[in-house]
Amino acid sequence: MATKKPADIAFEDETGQMFMLDKKERQLLRELLAKVIKSVSGRKVIAEKLGPEYVKVGLNLLKQMGGS
Repeated sequence: MATKKPADIAFEDETGQMFMLDKKERQLLRELLAKVIKSVSGRKVIAEKLGPEYVKVGLNLLKQMGGS
């Protein structure tokens, strides 16, 4: 019986270099992002530092990672 292993998530940084997140790193990112996105002050920091569209990016990323 084959077991399903979730694929690592690949990211590209500002230099174009690709890197992967392992299971523990994905779990950490998902938990941190969930806390920040649920917080009014967290969404405000994201919008101020990166722009308001990044709040939506964060929501979409969280959803794709299985968070709520």
